[in-house]
Amino acid sequence: MTECPWCGSDLSKKWGSHLVKGFKTVACKKCGLVYVQNRLNKHGLKRYYEKYLSGVHQVDSSSNERRKLMYGMEFDLINSYCAKGSVLDVGCSGGYFLDHFKEAGFDCYGVEFGEEAAKEAGKKYKVYLGEFPFIKFDKKFDLVILRGVIEHIPFPKSYLEMAAKVLNKKGFVFLTSVPNTDSFCAKLFEEKWNQHEPEAHIVNFKPAHFDDFFASKGFKKVAREFFYEKTPYANIEEDVLKVAKAIRMKKAGKEINFSSPAFYGNLMSLIYQKES
Repeated sequence: MTECPWCGSDLSKKWGSHLVKGFKTVACKKCGLVYVQNRLNKHGLKRYYEKYLSGVHQVDSSSNERRKLMYGMEFDLINSYCAKGSVLDVGCSGGYFLDHFKEAGFDCYGVEFGEEAAKEAGKKYKVYLGEFPFIKFDKKFDLVILRGVIEHIPFPKSYLEMAAKVLNKKGFVFLTSVPNTDSFCAKLFEEKWNQHEPEAHIVNFKPAHFDDFFASKGFKKVAREFFYEKTPYANIEEDVLKVAKAIRMKKAGKEINFSSPAFYGNLMSLIYQKES
């Protein structure tokens, strides 16, 4: 990538001190987007995600249990604004997040790029297989969810534009579990930040990227949350000590040689409502 996939600028600066797994990451000088330059091509992406469900997403049972708890917290947040209707989960994996909406009486649909995951979710819900912007829908939705998805997308605006297009008037877009490069740990640790996974997380945002985009589409922001303290990932005292150690190392001119912990602001949850 020689141009920013968000604003199109060809001006960038180095982000991080070292390559990670051979991937080079930069920050756009114009809009601040952090993106991977030498990303997987469309064939590589297809191979990576075709077995993503069993090979990555569901491989660790303890991670699955923690993720279930996060599903509950995130559901409670969006459900306080959108309590009923039809929901489209883009990047729905095996349909596990949708299960919360089904239990609450929502009419549930999913979109999934990975064939294995789409087949699993399709046992319970109507699932559209393919890339979201190129799918033809015969209905609109009251809620569109992108949970831990937008950072994986080569050209993210196309997904957000499609979300706006398939949404009913007064409907909601819910972006959640999205890495936040405006967070303290992202700035301190850079390539050692625990959300930096360049083979998969190829674009990383600040909240302002989404605020500006949705404002330009006639949406209003109704909620912003940075889950941490009540999450199953938090160990506040240990996390603070690790961050303090990293600060001391950086001030001393030493290289930080460990990954960041879970911490305040690492992940963001944002809700936008369509007004027209």
